[in-house]
Amino acid sequence: MEKNKPLDLNLEHLRDSRIAEHNEYRFINSDFGIAISFAGLRSELVKAGQPYRTKEGRIIRALKGEARLSINLIDYDICPGTLVVTPPNSIIQIVQFTPDYDFQAIVPGVNILQETIREDLPEYIYLKQGIVLNLTEQEWHTTDLYFSLLWQTVQESPFRRDVIRHLTTALMHEIRHMQKRYQVASHSEPTHHEEIFRRFISLVNENSKTERNVSFYAGKLFLTPRYLNTVIRQTSRQTVMDWINQSVTLEAKVLLKHTDLMVYQIADELNFPNPSFFCKFFKRMTGMTPQEYQKK
Repeated sequence: MEKNKPLDLNLEHLRDSRIAEHNEYRFINSDFGIAISFAGLRSELVKAGQPYRTKEGRIIRALKGEARLSINLIDYDICPGTLVVTPPNSIIQIVQFTPDYDFQAIVPGVNILQETIREDLPEYIYLKQGIVLNLTEQEWHTTDLYFSLLWQTVQESPFRRDVIRHLTTALMHEIRHMQKRYQVASHSEPTHHEEIFRRFISLVNENSKTERNVSFYAGKLFLTPRYLNTVIRQTSRQTVMDWINQSVTLEAKVLLKHTDLMVYQIADELNFPNPSFFCKFFKRMTGMTPQEYQKK
């Protein structure tokens, strides 16, 4: 992807036919996107180790191969039969994947998603950490039917927006039902500490560009800084500052690769006191200078 492309990997950007060799495997407009095979697309958009910020959420079905996916700092192992839901405004990174990896994805536009949530979903399933489910054979078949119906519908002209919205809504209800069934079957309802951790990660993803003080996050969660540090360390084996620094590093990587901003401008964007401080921070976190990462 060219460096002067926009920071957000959004539907508007994805409409550019030049990002894929075989566009017959996808449909994109301002309201909705679907790709039935990313391997078939032969797009250089998906690269291991490269973080992207996605404006819209995604619902992804893993078809073949294996991958490790990072959604807002949390790593997930993905294999065939896995369903992934990523929230809007996420930083997503494919850490690694096998050569035969293939997946499908739908991207509901922001307007369609807002209408869906307001009218139909009592509980928003796009959690900040995302949803990753290993589906049963029947559940996989169910999601396949929805993807097939959506793909069939977008082939028709004119674009049937209401049909797409209702099908997307129904799919999201199905996913929420699958998630609840999985939690009951595996007795995996989050503990109090896990819930604090999830809320903390959500706050970090939203605020780390400007807020790097433990007290800020503790205050948002109505906890003392000491207790928050204890909970985060016990839950994740990392400190509050470890997570904040990782989030800032991901933001820096996205800005370095996907904008024309100079290093001093990125330092200012990420609220560093000066470019030198930013460069030292980035080198400590990645082993490379910002300039070396840009050329990578």
